[in-house]
Amino acid sequence: MRSLAAWLFPLLLLSAPLAADEASRAQEIQVARQKKAGELEPDETSKPERVLVAIKDRRLVERFTSGVAGFRLKLGGLVSGSGFAVGPEYLRRDLADGGFVLRTSASVSAKRYQLYDLQFTFPKLAGGRMFADVYSVHRNYPRIDYYGPGPDSHKAGRSDYRLEDTAFDGTAGVRPLRHLSLGGTLGYLMVNVGPGADPRFVSTEQIFPPAVTPGIDRQSNFLRGCLFAQYDYRDNPGGPRDGGNYVFRYTWNADREFSLYSFRRMDMEVQQYISFFNRRRVIALRGKSVLTDTDAGQTVPFYLQPTLGGSDDLRGFRPFRFYDDNLIVFNGEYRWESFSGLDMALFADAGKVFHRRADWNLKNLEASAGFGFRFNVRNNVFMRLDVGFSHEGFQLWLKFNNVF
Repeated sequence: MRSLAAWLFPLLLLSAPLAADEASRAQEIQVARQKKAGELEPDETSKPERVLVAIKDRRLVERFTSGVAGFRLKLGGLVSGSGFAVGPEYLRRDLADGGFVLRTSASVSAKRYQLYDLQFTFPKLAGGRMFADVYSVHRNYPRIDYYGPGPDSHKAGRSDYRLEDTAFDGTAGVRPLRHLSLGGTLGYLMVNVGPGADPRFVSTEQIFPPAVTPGIDRQSNFLRGCLFAQYDYRDNPGGPRDGGNYVFRYTWNADREFSLYSFRRMDMEVQQYISFFNRRRVIALRGKSVLTDTDAGQTVPFYLQPTLGGSDDLRGFRPFRFYDDNLIVFNGEYRWESFSGLDMALFADAGKVFHRRADWNLKNLEASAGFGFRFNVRNNVFMRLDVGFSHEGFQLWLKFNNVF
């Protein structure tokens, strides 16, 4: 009987050349790969990507937004259609060990829209269980678009008016639970409406009489009070990727001059954020409704009516495209991270204004859709660019805040 070694020895003799051939072949493949890699041209990144990389590596946005000694430039923040706005802002969050926040700003746009405000906030009273805020603002908007009342207003009926107002509001509230805020606001609003400053369009008062636009001929001052509740468990309010935000507000507006324009207003808003794929993709949803109510002999002045159209709701329509006493609107976005500090988005909007509460339904909604870009700094949306399309055309929006 042959030994085991006698059987294996011929096999080893046969396998040795095969192993040598395999090693030689592997070396040839490796040499060919190295030669091909040397012949390939290096990847060339696009110019936008190189700019974004430079901004990120040099931390330019962080340096720009952080300011010096509390002073910084404020971008945007004015009403849709105002044009590019910029101005100084002073913000201190470190006063009294963070127990007192002071902020004031002045903004002027390329179209001469103006906003000046001052705010004192006490966010950590009673160990964070209570909060208080005092806010004052003056706005001077030389041209606000008005197309007429109701959902059937015509695009060709565009007019404009000047809106100038000053408001003082004090807010106080409690946080009985971690994410729940309850409180109230008491304030005073002074309003002035005048002829629009856009020479391309007729001034609103010339084609819309007081019977159609209540308050166009005379404006009042309003004492207003509000009760609100908010449950906010978003992971990051400045650029949320998960969680929700639910807000309810009920406001009384008392006409102090003519006793003609007193009304009540109820605002309801639901936001929900659903993240997946390691939080790099987000579905953002919002539903919002505003309902007003008046006593006999009272009407809602047109300049305080809810509106739709613009960068924050129906993005395929012009700013202030629709006015009426009530509204309902829905927004949905699919966002994904395409680059560090840059998210892209696809969105769809649907909503309407209506006069009677009985028309609170999903019939005859106006719709728009589009795409956008979200530029992030420290996980907060610093700037967004949206392009919206509707049956009335398309709109391009450059804003320095988040959409919701």
